[in-house]
Amino acid sequence: MHDDAQSQILSPEDSALWRQAYLEAFIDTSSEHYLRHIASPRQFSDGVHYEGYLWDCLRSPSRITIQRFRNEVLRLPKVFVMADDHSRDRIPGAPLWPYPPYSVARFKSQHLLDSLQSLPEDIYVFDSLVSWTLVLTHEDDGRRRICCAVGIET
Repeated sequence: MHDDAQSQILSPEDSALWRQAYLEAFIDTSSEHYLRHIASPRQFSDGVHYEGYLWDCLRSPSRITIQRFRNEVLRLPKVFVMADDHSRDRIPGAPLWPYPPYSVARFKSQHLLDSLQSLPEDIYVFDSLVSWTLVLTHEDDGRRRICCAVGIET
C-alpha cells in the first residue's frame, strides 16, 4: 500500500506479532476472565471465536471520556487498531471487525475517527511503541460511553 493510504491491514504474520506485543504490554493473560473467556475460544455457527473482551483484562486502566479518546488519537499521525474476535451469533446487528480475524490495521488518525461508525464498538488503539492504549467499549455508565486508557497521563 502507498503511504497516503487511509488504512492498511497488516499481514497475518505482522498482525500476530502486534497482537502478541499488545497482550504482553496491557493484558493480564493470567486472569481468570482471560483464561475462561478469551484463551478458550469455542465453536459458533460462523467459526471459532472467543466470548470475552480484552478490555476486561486490562492492567491498571483509567477511565477517560470519548472526547479525550478522540484528542489522544489525534496526537499521532497514524495508530494501530485491533478488535476482539467475536461471533455474529453473540453480537447480532452490530458491526464486527470488517477485516480478517485477529488482524491489526494501521489507520491515519483522523480516518480512524471518521470510520468509527463502521467499526465494532469495542476497539483497541495503540502506538507503534506499544507504550499506551486507548479502548472504546460498547458499555456506558448511564451517562456516557466507557472508554479506557493505559499508559497515558490522566
